[in-house]
Amino acid sequence: MVKVRLKRQEFDVALVKRNLSQRRLAIKLGMSRAYLSQIVTGKRQPSAFMRERLLDFFKGYSFDDLFAIEENGQHTQ
Repeated sequence: MVKVRLKRQEFDVALVKRNLSQRRLAIKLGMSRAYLSQIVTGKRQPSAFMRERLLDFFKGYSFDDLFAIEENGQHTQ
């Protein structure tokens, strides 16, 4: 099974560069902080729509910068 997960360290750096908290980002993206927290901690996978929203927000970051693809628990990138 293929899973897409958020790269926590890179995501945290992107937040710091924009002087944002997860709470403020969730508000800006129109999502609950709880849902964003679940994505950040790996409890949920970001939907394709949410991945696109995050990439649109964090201009200058590529998919590979912010996300990792795992297949059967193995990192594939």
